[in-house]
Amino acid sequence: MGWGLKWAPQCALLVLAVARPLAAQLPEADEAFRRGDYRAARAGYERVLAGDSLNVRALYRLAILDSWDGKLARALARFARLRRLEPKDEDIQVSQAQVLAWTGDTRSSEALYDSVLARSPRRADALAGRARAVAWSGDLNRAEHLWRAALEQFPDDPELLIGLAQTLYWEGQPTLAEAYAARARAVAPGDRTARELQRLVRAALRPEARTTVDGAGDSDDNAFVAQEGSLITPLGGDLRGALHAGWRHATRLASEGTSYGGGGYIIAPLGKGAVVRAGLGVRRLVPDVGAARTPVTAQLGLGIRPARYAAASLGYSRTAFDETALLIERGFVIDAVDLSFDVSPSPDWSVSGGGGGAWISDGNRRYSAVAAVLARVLPGLQVGPFARILGYRTNPSNGYFAPDRFSVIEARLVYALQRSRWGVRLDGGVGTQQVFEGAPHQTEWHVGAALSRGWGANNEIAVVGSITNSAGATSTAGVRSEEFRYRALGLRFTQGL
Repeated sequence: MGWGLKWAPQCALLVLAVARPLAAQLPEADEAFRRGDYRAARAGYERVLAGDSLNVRALYRLAILDSWDGKLARALARFARLRRLEPKDEDIQVSQAQVLAWTGDTRSSEALYDSVLARSPRRADALAGRARAVAWSGDLNRAEHLWRAALEQFPDDPELLIGLAQTLYWEGQPTLAEAYAARARAVAPGDRTARELQRLVRAALRPEARTTVDGAGDSDDNAFVAQEGSLITPLGGDLRGALHAGWRHATRLASEGTSYGGGGYIIAPLGKGAVVRAGLGVRRLVPDVGAARTPVTAQLGLGIRPARYAAASLGYSRTAFDETALLIERGFVIDAVDLSFDVSPSPDWSVSGGGGGAWISDGNRRYSAVAAVLARVLPGLQVGPFARILGYRTNPSNGYFAPDRFSVIEARLVYALQRSRWGVRLDGGVGTQQVFEGAPHQTEWHVGAALSRGWGANNEIAVVGSITNSAGATSTAGVRSEEFRYRALGLRFTQGL
C-alpha cells in the first residue's frame, strides 16, 4: 500500500504529460482540415486515433478524407464503425449515404437518406443527396420531381439548383438546365461546380464545329487519307441540327478512287434521357476507272441514358462502302443495324459491348459483336479482356477480303493521364485471332496513343495514332498472314462558336 501511495503522484504526472499533447492534436488537425491542408489533417487525425481509437471526430474526418481520395471501401468501413459508436448522428448518416452513392449502391444510399428525412424532413443536404442518388440510379423523371419539391422548401439553395440543372441536362433539356445553372451562379457566384456546369450547358447550346483528318495504310498496299467536318447548331428549344461533309482518297498499287459528300441530321430529346437522331445525305464515288455513282445515305438512331453511368444506342445507317480504292470502283452500299451499350457499375469497373448486322449491295451479309471489360487497378490504369467476332455469309470476291469468320480475344491495358488541360491516353493489347473458321490461330496485338489539349468548356485538339496486326482493324478484314500490319494517324479538332 505504501509503495502505491509513493508512486501515485508520478503516475498522475505521466498521464497528464501524455494527455496534453493528445488534446492539442485534435484542434491542430481540425485547423489543418479547415485551411485545406488535408495531408497534415490526415496525419493529425491518425495520431489522435493512435492514442484514442474511439475518437469519433477523428474517425469521421478520416472517413471523409478517404472518400475524397477515392478510397471508398476504407471510407465505408470507417462509417460502419462510426455508426456503431454514434448510431443516431445524422451528419454521419448523410456522409455515409453520399459515399454509398459514389460506389454505385444508390438503393442503400436512398434508404439511408430516407431514414434521416423521416426524423428531419427539412434537412437540405439529405433532400439533395436523395435526389442525386435517384438520378444516378437512372430514374431521371423521379429525380427531377424530388429536386423541384426540395426547391419549394429551399428556393435559393445552390446545391439543389445545381442538382436540378444537371438532371435536366442528362434528360436532354439543356435550355431549361441553363436557366437553373444561371440561378445557381447568381446565389453562389464562387461555387466551382455551378460555374463549370453553366459553362458545360452553355457549350451544349451554342454552335460547335468539328473536323477530323485521318490517314492509314496496311501491308496489303491499301492506303487512304480522309477529312470529315461538321457544324452542329441549335434549331430552337432543345432541338439541334447538324451539317456534315467529307472527302476520302484511297489508293492501292496503280489504282485509286475518291469519294466525297455531305448531308444533315437533327437531334431531338424525347425526355427521360432519350434522344433520337435522323438524317439524310449523298456520297459521290469516283474511281479512276469506271463510272461514278452517287448513292443516297441515311441514318436513324435512338440513344438512351437509363442511369448516370449507363448508356445504350440502337441505330440504322445506310453508307457507302468506300474503304479501299477497289471498293470505290465497285460502288457498294451498306445497310446496317447496330446496338451498343456502356455501363459502369462502380467507379472501378466498366463494361461495354454491342453487335449488329449489315447487308451489302452485292448480296453479301456481315455480322459482328464486340465486348470489353475494364477494371481500374491503379490510378489512371485499367486492364481487362476484349473480344470481337466478325464474319461474312458469302465471299463473292468483289474487291474486298471477306472471311466467313474472324474472331479475336485480347488482354487489354489502358492508361489515361489528365493534367490541367492536357491529356494522354495509351492503350495496348495482346491476344489471339483466327481468320476463317478452322484456320490456325495467330498472335494478335495492337498499340495506340493519343495526346489532347483542351480549353474552354468543350474545345479540344487531339492527335491519335495506332499500329496493329489485327484483322479487325478494317471492316474488310484484309489480313492474309501474320505479316499483316495496319497503321493509322489522325487529328481531331472541336471548337465551340
